[in-house]
Amino acid sequence: MAPVSSNTGRRRGKRVALAAAGAVLALGLAGCSIDLSHLRPGGGEEQPSPEPAEPVAAAPLMEEALAALAEYPALTATGQVAESVGSADVRDASLTVADSGTASGTVRANSVEAELLGADSKLFLRAPEAFWLDQGVFGPDFDDFDGNWVRASASQAGFNPSATLAPPTLSAILGGIELESEEAVEENLDGTLTYRVDLAGERNQVWINAETKQIQRIAIEELVPEGAEAGPQVRLDLAEADTAAVEELYDGAIAAAEEELTGSRDARIEVGWEGSPSMSCEDGPNCTWSGTVQDSGGDGSGEVAVRMDVTFSNAEIGEQTCNDSGTLKAGETLELSCGADYNIVSSTQQTYTIDGEAQLSTRGLTGGQQEDMLAALSEQREATLSGGDASSEPSESPSTGEGEGD
Repeated sequence: MAPVSSNTGRRRGKRVALAAAGAVLALGLAGCSIDLSHLRPGGGEEQPSPEPAEPVAAAPLMEEALAALAEYPALTATGQVAESVGSADVRDASLTVADSGTASGTVRANSVEAELLGADSKLFLRAPEAFWLDQGVFGPDFDDFDGNWVRASASQAGFNPSATLAPPTLSAILGGIELESEEAVEENLDGTLTYRVDLAGERNQVWINAETKQIQRIAIEELVPEGAEAGPQVRLDLAEADTAAVEELYDGAIAAAEEELTGSRDARIEVGWEGSPSMSCEDGPNCTWSGTVQDSGGDGSGEVAVRMDVTFSNAEIGEQTCNDSGTLKAGETLELSCGADYNIVSSTQQTYTIDGEAQLSTRGLTGGQQEDMLAALSEQREATLSGGDASSEPSESPSTGEGEGD
């Protein structure tokens, strides 16, 4: 058990969070088998070999499957994902992703499950505190993370499904990988006859249902969107989502945007004070609080809306409050300052000792962003259900293929 200290955003005091990692012992049982086939009727006779299957050309099979995938209004994906090739942090995922990139479902890390919502190029997670502790995430409003929606990065979620699994996007990514073999191989996949297509790379394979000609499973060592430098490693079972699933996806996303996301926090940058903030008071008393906010973790991503709330207090004359807000970009700093004037008028000079305290907090979605998200979701829902083009330009262009979830 190792202590981890975190800056709570207050001028005084510290908070210490303890995270414990449990070790899991897996036991494997080895046994021996005995061949009793010779005791069965005819067991001693040589059996005829089955006729070899006719070879199937991989290129036209893959082309047909990718064309069908690109036309899905939405897909369901169930399996495992890892942030990068060879990563030990493998997560279970169960998701529905629309052609617009709107996504909903769950990801599970170290037996702790988090709900995921991707909408309007933004990524949110709702998880217990243990999930965030396991990610090594801290912030001034960490106490508000537990069980609430929190704006997250693709690395915190494990990957960004909106940027990789939207049906047209996934079709384009898979279509950009060359074939390793010109022939597809018949394979029984979970009781279903499929054709396995081997793609270029060490572990790139696609299984196509022999009857429906739709992609049933993918195992891709690096699912890299266009314009990105890297992508997640995935092994996922895929299926076309039905109309009910599409409606449930959009209805849930719209309800969350209307009722819950404006109260969300943002975990993409560890927000904290750079040095010590300053406080000064003049006649009035007229007090000012100023400080510099920084990316304390040094590995944040994107830009985060930060708010500072300051309380000035004295036992005799009471409290005064003020606030300031701004946008903190990853790796940069933000200056915040505000003041409050008691404006006490007295015939005799009085001296007061004023105490001050400041609290930093983050916002996962501002009021303007909420309006944009709701408008986009409404348009995308209509387009997806009508069979039109539901894709739209993201609010903030993803430079890494991970969208604004980055």
